[in-house]
Amino acid sequence: MFDAAALKEFGRQTGLELRVCDTHPFITEIRRTNRQARESLFINPESWTPVEVRRFYSLHEHLPGVSSIVAAALNYFTPDEPDPSGPGAPYGLVARYTRRNYYLELRRRLRTAARFIKKEFGGKTAVYANGPIAEKPIAQRSGIGYYGKHSIMINPRFGSWCVLGEILTDAPIKPDPPLEMTCGTCRRCLDACPTRAIIRPYIIDRRRCIQALTNWPSEIPDQIRRVWGNRVYGCTDCQEVCPVNADKKPGRAETEIGIVGQWLPIKDILTMNEEEYRAQYSNNQISAGWINFSAVQRNCLLALGNIRDPGTLPVIEKFTKNPDPILADSARWAKTRICNG
Repeated sequence: MFDAAALKEFGRQTGLELRVCDTHPFITEIRRTNRQARESLFINPESWTPVEVRRFYSLHEHLPGVSSIVAAALNYFTPDEPDPSGPGAPYGLVARYTRRNYYLELRRRLRTAARFIKKEFGGKTAVYANGPIAEKPIAQRSGIGYYGKHSIMINPRFGSWCVLGEILTDAPIKPDPPLEMTCGTCRRCLDACPTRAIIRPYIIDRRRCIQALTNWPSEIPDQIRRVWGNRVYGCTDCQEVCPVNADKKPGRAETEIGIVGQWLPIKDILTMNEEEYRAQYSNNQISAGWINFSAVQRNCLLALGNIRDPGTLPVIEKFTKNPDPILADSARWAKTRICNG
């Protein structure tokens, strides 16, 4: 069995935290996911049938003969930017992890690490980041991090401000132990969640989670609309209050790929068509093929309803007649919020 010391040092030199775990079946994790599916905690239940869950955890489908998993974390914590909003020209908030395309950057670095593995150990590899495999259970087993009560991985070096990825390999590499760390009695993330989507420690009702809902083209209940704030994409409230993150210092950006920044011009997005939107914000997650443009525009309308700038009423008024019933309803809600206070 190969020692991973040289690989981990290679990772540090390239800005990655790397650890290794085995490929034993994720029996406990499969049961937990199936239990959450039975509780209807997913917004897309058709993707979480027992067959799909089993495939999600089946690494051999992605690399036959896989014997080791190299888990990776890349930091994305950068300084905040001032809100450029002005009267009649509001901007909306973008979640930290997608202000640049850290996943694409991570995949590039992992491909470099995969070449190192082939050179040192031989064999086959497959690289994933934000892909169709169970990245958080892999990260937990490898010791890259431990679960926070918000169900996000916490890495001792980066806190929860990191994206995760994996290299599957058929090379036998010595695994690392999981971290013996927990959140203890802390419940700040549960208390900070604006929709109370963290229904109990480590369990998220994604039907209420703003992060999950920002790309789900559905009608948003009024009680969630009212706490939506000025978000255009994503939510990190549970991470912002985490005490583990309190001592993490923002640093330089780890990538120049797909820069969109912290703030997006809401009215501009509402006057774009889908083709213009994807061209304007190319190479970023918010314009990826699986992102629903109508959901992004709905988010913008909800943000306007919370910002309550009367100068935005003309663009909102146009959407009240939109053929998409969800966009039209969201626009009417925003108009009522502005006009009625």
